[in-house]
Amino acid sequence: MIKLYGSNISNYVNKVKLGLLEKGLEYEQIRISPSQDEEFLKISPMGKIPVLELDGKFISESGAILEFLDTIFPQTPKLIPEDPWEAARVREITTMIEIYLDIPARRIYLLSMKGKAVSPELIEEVHPILVKGVKALQRVVRFSPYIAGNVFTMADCSGFANLSMIDEELRPFYPNNHPLDLLNDWKEYSTFMKTKEGPALVEKEKQTLKKIIARAKVRIE
Repeated sequence: MIKLYGSNISNYVNKVKLGLLEKGLEYEQIRISPSQDEEFLKISPMGKIPVLELDGKFISESGAILEFLDTIFPQTPKLIPEDPWEAARVREITTMIEIYLDIPARRIYLLSMKGKAVSPELIEEVHPILVKGVKALQRVVRFSPYIAGNVFTMADCSGFANLSMIDEELRPFYPNNHPLDLLNDWKEYSTFMKTKEGPALVEKEKQTLKKIIARAKVRIE
């Protein structure tokens, strides 16, 4: 049995879950947060999530996990296309989303999700970085109907998990000029993905956990 370690609120855990669900693979989720505990570092060298366990062996880093799953469970749907050019495009889109959009967006949403103040200066600084990333992404995505073409790929795992997080968490900071509003067909793609069983489940589990966290914060305050 595949075991997936991580929280439903993590976009990179959700990235892996989307791949597992799309491939129809059964798994058990071990709900755990990132940790620098020595025991956890034995299975996740950086103490990060997600971590995947299979046959008593462990692997971390979401991209490595999905490529591993696609190799040992080669049945369709393939998360990485057989065609070298299409495979490269999937990896290109995935990399662009995670480096040029999620990394700068995290400077804001990690503070916000922890209940910390986000300065106007930081909001202003991050905006053009995200706009540049969105414009670059627009040049390579297809949304026909999936992000890299007519089949679901690893790019959709990353795209839906990360872009949904960025859209939702940064909307309060950019109510009238959200960078993702510049990404043509993003809203239609997001709506389409939520009609699919896997993405709908991932989104439901994420929102459920967010509500639990919000209620806990209210009780503490």
